[in-house]
Amino acid sequence: MEQQLDRLPGLTPQQRRFLSVPLMENGWHLLVESVGQPARPAAFAIGRTGVYALVFTDSVPDRAQVRGIRESAESSLRGLVLDRGQFVPHMLDVMLLMANAVKVEAHDPFLAVDESTFRDTLLNGDGWLSRQRARELAAAADARLTRFEWFSSDDAPTAEAPVVEELFAAADLQEGERDKALGRPFQDWMTFLDPEQLSLVTVNFNGPARFSGPAGTGKTVVALHRMAQLAKQHPGRMLFTSFVKTLPAYHQSGYARLAPHAAERTEFIGLHAWTARFLAHRGVPFRLVKEASEDAFARAWVKARDVLGRVDGTDHQYWQDELHRVIKGRGITTFKDENGRRGYRSIKRTGREGVPLFNTQREAVWNLLFEPYQARLEHRGVDDFNDLIRKAVDELRARPLDDFENYAMVVVDEVQDCTLLELQLVHQIAGGESNAQLLLVGDGQQQVYAGGWTLSDAGIPIVGRGRVLRTNYRNRETVLNYAQRIEAANTVDDLDGGPGFVLRDSEAVLSGGRAVEKSVHRNAIETELIAAITESGFSNSEIAVITHTPQEARTYEKALERAGFPVLPLVDYDGTQPDVIKVGSVRRGKGMDFGAVFHITESIDVPLSELTGGERDRAETLARQTLVALTRARDYIWVAYLHD
Repeated sequence: MEQQLDRLPGLTPQQRRFLSVPLMENGWHLLVESVGQPARPAAFAIGRTGVYALVFTDSVPDRAQVRGIRESAESSLRGLVLDRGQFVPHMLDVMLLMANAVKVEAHDPFLAVDESTFRDTLLNGDGWLSRQRARELAAAADARLTRFEWFSSDDAPTAEAPVVEELFAAADLQEGERDKALGRPFQDWMTFLDPEQLSLVTVNFNGPARFSGPAGTGKTVVALHRMAQLAKQHPGRMLFTSFVKTLPAYHQSGYARLAPHAAERTEFIGLHAWTARFLAHRGVPFRLVKEASEDAFARAWVKARDVLGRVDGTDHQYWQDELHRVIKGRGITTFKDENGRRGYRSIKRTGREGVPLFNTQREAVWNLLFEPYQARLEHRGVDDFNDLIRKAVDELRARPLDDFENYAMVVVDEVQDCTLLELQLVHQIAGGESNAQLLLVGDGQQQVYAGGWTLSDAGIPIVGRGRVLRTNYRNRETVLNYAQRIEAANTVDDLDGGPGFVLRDSEAVLSGGRAVEKSVHRNAIETELIAAITESGFSNSEIAVITHTPQEARTYEKALERAGFPVLPLVDYDGTQPDVIKVGSVRRGKGMDFGAVFHITESIDVPLSELTGGERDRAETLARQTLVALTRARDYIWVAYLHD
């Protein structure tokens, strides 16, 4: 292979040996600059583990020089289009080729190798470029980089290099090409984003920002790319968190493909788990006993239900949500307004207007439910989750994270289901200032928990830093069209009081798909579900059964196990693809996606517009949960509406 490189002038024998390494591996391509330029990569290596900007050097450049090399490398490949998707420039790695490689620390924005370690470093790790995609990318780069010469471990290329488009034009979309690109495996299409998404990866924000938009528009994908890009430019730590405790672990595996060398500096953890660890580290006393808080509510409810139970359309769950998400979740500690802070009597109960509470009813909630509940917790010396969040907010306001604890970026996924206190907490984790690097990702239409807020309520300024994604990249057309029929609050806000963009107005780019709807008697649902899964043709690894409640999920888990199917609870799913059927509630499946979704729900025979009071609130929540469940599916949905 060194002989192939002999025609290039100016290369030393050692440099030729370095460059011959990728050419001795199947499916690798090398683009070498015929006339070297300072502060620029001498070559690009492209193969199954990624794209590498190769730099010959005797010593490690300083950080400014490395940044300049990366900027030059990214600029060289920026705008390359494959199947109408653009290559994401920050996916490349800068690799220093040295006589004696230095030890690379986790915060270093480069790799360093010598002749003995180059091959293993180049080939180590999961492959995210297929052999064909690597060749296509090399051909596109060759057409762009006229000063570089293309060498390939394959047969010498004879096909004409494809025309490289600098800009993406929506009018030029070809459905077959787009479908081909988006239908590829996760690790491939994550590396080739549509320009709408790619522009949000690179845009600069000088403070907290918000990504919103309907299900399937790639909000979280873009957020992960922003983290990966920053990780390759900044040595600091980063945090990805969510109120939904299953999501961080699920997205961690995807992020590891985007930024494998920065994984140690990026933390994926649920917000409650982060809070408990933080308080313990700071020595702030707390005693979280879930059973004690459940007992405290049950005891308070015994006395409150004679009054509150008479409120039309409500039950004990409604009032439990009122307590935990409206009162304590908003950090309310007084009934009346005091010292410029709103009390429970006068707050706006966003999202629960179906049950307007008058003063006497609010007094009953406060006197018969909240105060006895709180007194019981204090008597037993225990806390609930809201108490932990409040303590963490107070602690961070008194003593912010120091230089060794802080984060260069904080991303919060499914933010619409956070409480107001949790919003205030993540803002404090990010620094609590107007320039905090905090990215909030969510969709008001997918809210499945009670209560509401605006970002302004939490004191988080995002004016001019909100972005909306509109195009659906996940659901095939038939799946999306069915989900759009669900009457689930088709007028929503953008998480800060402005008009939002809803699923009904989103357009699919993936054609095809299948949707099956059945009316099923309750006594026959297990038999029908097993038959539907068997007949669907999907592998177990692609299937999820999504229910409304954890209790329902456990019922179907047992039914599937009796039928011989391997099953994994969604709460234990980490984003890998074991050959099992995932089963869980909507709240556990939020933010995830699957090839096929089987959803069991209740029929709502009366239009939402004709319902009132608590019945309307419950029906809207049920509809939003169904919408969330169905939009988890890429190719196929099976929906069973239960009847007696």
